[in-house]
Amino acid sequence: MSLPDTASHNTPFGGGQMQDLSTGRIRRAIRTIRQIGLLQLIALVRHHGARRSFDFAAHNIRHIVAHRLALRWDREHRVDTAGSIQLHSLTITGPNKDFGNESVCTSPKSFGFMMQSLPRDLADYTFIDIGAGKSRTLLLASQNNFAKIIGVEFARELVDCAKRNIASFKSDWQKCRDLEIVEADAAQYQFPDTPLVLFFYNPFSKEIFDVVLGNIVAALRAHKRDCYIVYGSSSHNAIGWARPAILATGCFAEMPTKPMPLFFDAVRSIRYAVFHSR
Repeated sequence: MSLPDTASHNTPFGGGQMQDLSTGRIRRAIRTIRQIGLLQLIALVRHHGARRSFDFAAHNIRHIVAHRLALRWDREHRVDTAGSIQLHSLTITGPNKDFGNESVCTSPKSFGFMMQSLPRDLADYTFIDIGAGKSRTLLLASQNNFAKIIGVEFARELVDCAKRNIASFKSDWQKCRDLEIVEADAAQYQFPDTPLVLFFYNPFSKEIFDVVLGNIVAALRAHKRDCYIVYGSSSHNAIGWARPAILATGCFAEMPTKPMPLFFDAVRSIRYAVFHSR
């Protein structure tokens, strides 16, 4: 079900604007209903059917609830990580802007659930979030005892925001305080020669993922060490092509995981898989 497009909220930042589709959903919905009228709204419901109309409404309600919880998390930790940021108006490093997906903040409960599949002692590992956005995942990862945490992000405005978040983040449960954000195209990023935990939350299309995956395999063969890949996706069926691509390298085996529960701080339920180097 779709309604007429309405303007989204734009937040000026640096050289571009961070267009956030999570902001003002209720206001935009009311404006849209006023524009099309009650009779047209009823006609849309009849055209699409009660089930699809209900699913559409439920999705938007869930999005609003998750966004409110994300804003509350930000207030508690003195950061700005919430939102669904569109890339088209941002300053992008490298040639792959058209292959990137919107930047969304990670659900703390979903992230914590996925991390349960990893060993508890991660003191020798570098955690790298590919497509780090405004740094929510980096901050969440710091509750684990990683040796270092790195975010790779190709949008300059998001990098600047992440740097400010890392500097101002306040939390009693933070264990790793060595956090860094790198402005780089993921397809050109050079991985450090340490044990790795690589996190992907559907940051880009299969074309770029195949390149990044090839770089990961080459780095592990050049300098053999332990490596985990955590891949999550809530849209585009990305896990459907990411899983076979990772397994096809012959370098990784899939680990057993539990189905993701419904968490209200997540916009959508996340499908995920965890892999360990052979």
